Amino acid sequence: MTITTWIRTVAFGAAVALSPMAFAQGSPPAPPAGSGGGGAQMAKVREACRPDVERLCKDVKPGGGRIRECLKAHQSELSDTCTAAIKDAREHRSGT
Repeated sequence: MTITTWIRTVAFGAAVALSPMAFAQGSPPAPPAGSGGGGAQMAKVREACRPDVERLCKDVKPGGGRIRECLKAHQSELSDTCTAAIKDAREHRSGT
C-alpha cells in the first residue's frame, strides 16, 4: 500500500470521526463489527489525529475526501502522536 492510499484511508476515518454527530456524542464512533482489528487501529488513528484535524483542517467541510486531502497537504505538519498512530496502523495492516 502506498503512503497516498494509506493517507486517504486514514483521512476518511478522520472525516467520519469528525462528523457533527461525533462532536455531539463527544467520542469517535465505534469501529464496525467484524472488522478484524482494522477498525480498532483506525479508531486509534482517528483519536490520535483528531487534534491535528481540528488544528489544520478546521475550516474543511467533511465529506468527499476533503479531510483526507487536507491531512495529505499538511503531512509534514502532523503531530508526532498522529504520525506514530498512522505508522502503527500501516505496520499492523501490512503485517510487519
